[in-house]
Amino acid sequence: MELKKWLFSNMFFRNMLADFGGRSAYSKEPGGFVPYFQYRIGKYQKDYYLHFPKEPFVIQYHNEIFNKLYEYKAYDIVNFLEFHYTTFDNKHDFLRFLRYETGDRLKRESREGNRIKLQDALQWTTEKSRELQNLQGREIKHQIEKGVRDIISEGQGTNPQVADAESSVQDLTNKLSQYVDQIMSDMEDRIESVTGVLSFGRIELNNQVHLEKLIQLLVLLQTVQAPARIARGEQLFKKFSSTDIAAILQLHFSAFKTLKVNTLQVKIREASEKLKPNHPDVKRLEDALQAFFYEIKELN
Repeated sequence: MELKKWLFSNMFFRNMLADFGGRSAYSKEPGGFVPYFQYRIGKYQKDYYLHFPKEPFVIQYHNEIFNKLYEYKAYDIVNFLEFHYTTFDNKHDFLRFLRYETGDRLKRESREGNRIKLQDALQWTTEKSRELQNLQGREIKHQIEKGVRDIISEGQGTNPQVADAESSVQDLTNKLSQYVDQIMSDMEDRIESVTGVLSFGRIELNNQVHLEKLIQLLVLLQTVQAPARIARGEQLFKKFSSTDIAAILQLHFSAFKTLKVNTLQVKIREASEKLKPNHPDVKRLEDALQAFFYEIKELN
C-alpha cells in the first residue's frame, strides 16, 4: 500500500500507471459503497439478497448486483428490484444509481440475453420514476390543502364572520392544485421535448404495411458479408444483434416507440422467418447490398 502511495505521488509513475490501466478511482478496501441492494456475509443462498463470503469492496458489490439480476428473467427481475427498492429510504437516489449503472453495462454487454434483462431493468426504473413523481404530486396537493385549512382556521379565530370555510378550502385547494399540475405538466413536456431530440427519432413510414419489410431489410443488412474473393467469411458488422435492431426500431421509429424490447424481438424473429432466402428478389437484394459495400468503389 505504501509503495502504491509513493508511485501515485510521482507524476511520471502516475501517468504510466494510467496508460497501462493500473489507475482506478475504486478502492479494493472492504466497504466504501452505498448499500442500495441488501447483502449478507455467508454462504450463497437462492434468495433476493446479495451474498459474499466476506465484506466486499465496491467493484465486487456492484458486479454482484448484476450477476444476481442475470439469474432472473421477465417479471422475476421486477420482483428482485422491488425487494431492494422498498427497503432503501432515498428512492430517487436508488433509481438514479440503477439507471446509470444499467445504462453503462448495457453499452458494454455483448450477450444478447443479458442485454434484454438490462433493458427490462431500465424499463422498471422508468415506471418507478413515474410512480414516484405521481406520488409527489399527490403529497404536494395534500400539503396545499393542509396549508389552506390552517390559513382559514387562523382567519376564523380572528374573524368569526368567515363563512363557508370548507367551501373556501376546496376552492383554493383546487385552484392551487391546478396551478401545480400545470407547472408539472409543462416540466414533463419540456423534458420530453429535450429527450425526444437527443434520444428519440420520429421517423414515420407513409404506409404502415411496409413496417415488416423495414425489419426484414435490417435483418438482411445484419447478414451482409464480403465476397469470398475479397475476404472470405468477413461480416460487414463486427457486432449487430437482434437486440440492436430492436433498439434502432424503438428509439427512432414512431410505430415501435411504445413497444418493449422483448416484444420487438418477437416481431424481428417473425419477420426473419418469413424471409425466403432462395427467393429471387431476396437474392437480388442480398447481392445488391454486398455489391454496394464491397464492389462499388466510388459514387460520383
